[in-house]
Amino acid sequence: MPRPRNLLMPIEEYARETAPIQGKRVLVEMKSTQSDMTGVGFFTVKKAESIESIWKEAEGDANNQYSLVSEGILQTEDNRLVLSYEENAIEGVEGCTTVISFDMSSPECVTVERRGPLASAFVISRGERVFSLYSIPYGAIDMCIYAKKVENLLTVDGGSLSLDYAVELKGLTAQRTQMEVTVRDYPVSR
Repeated sequence: MPRPRNLLMPIEEYARETAPIQGKRVLVEMKSTQSDMTGVGFFTVKKAESIESIWKEAEGDANNQYSLVSEGILQTEDNRLVLSYEENAIEGVEGCTTVISFDMSSPECVTVERRGPLASAFVISRGERVFSLYSIPYGAIDMCIYAKKVENLLTVDGGSLSLDYAVELKGLTAQRTQMEVTVRDYPVSR
């Protein structure tokens, strides 16, 4: 099992003005299940064995389930595959765009950005702990991400991405997210 590394992901790297994303029009289907991980503190854990042990103890029932079907854009930029889609169908994230990207030579390390009123940027890499910031209208909150699973089968032709990760906002309960994203060609109307 890979040993967790502490990675720092400053949001400033991603909180920049970007040109409109252009590329192949695709259909994005996302299903997400979230559950609270009461009592879990990823900020303070020191050893890989401790993280795995805490994860097993905190596995609970899902308390939020979301699904979304949206038009998206799939493109490549400097050997990175970039998928973007609007989240307007999910309550509370109106006006947000999600951008999922990864270096095609390292598909197991995925960057997830949310652009809009609730901005965040973080890396999901199996077995690694990543620190970042979550930006809300009132300021920024420290965030810690730990991924248990990254199964990335996305290509320039579409495919799927399966993630199982936890996010802890400092001082709040950690939340586990299990997400399945499927990308396919946008249907052509006749």
